Amino acid sequence: MTGLPDIPLDSPLRIHRKRDLPQLFASTYAHGHISGHERSAVAQRAFEARKIAILRSMTAEEVEKAYQDTVKKIMAVLEEDRRKNEEVDREVGKLTKQREMERMIFRKMKERSGKADGPEVKEEGEA
Repeated sequence: MTGLPDIPLDSPLRIHRKRDLPQLFASTYAHGHISGHERSAVAQRAFEARKIAILRSMTAEEVEKAYQDTVKKIMAVLEEDRRKNEEVDREVGKLTKQREMERMIFRKMKERSGKADGPEVKEEGEA
């Protein structure tokens, strides 16, 4: 026994009403979940029974350790995504600078030749 209270599966303490959630988390789905497909009643009872069995077999320290391990994994994924986003931002910056250089060179070539041989280049912001 882990010291957790014995709460029956059909207890109202296990039910989270939509109105108790902040508006940000309120579900637009008829089944009340934040997203995804509704679980069948049998699948929901099996999920809850498995969760209770797992939580009863763990101490509070083990639950906290499992939580911290999961948080570390998620943070590692987020850090990797942040790093990849920075690489993409750098690449987009390089390409933007390259495009501006190409526009500047094309304008100078157009001015020197005195005629518009190439395609019309519109500046950003021009209609």
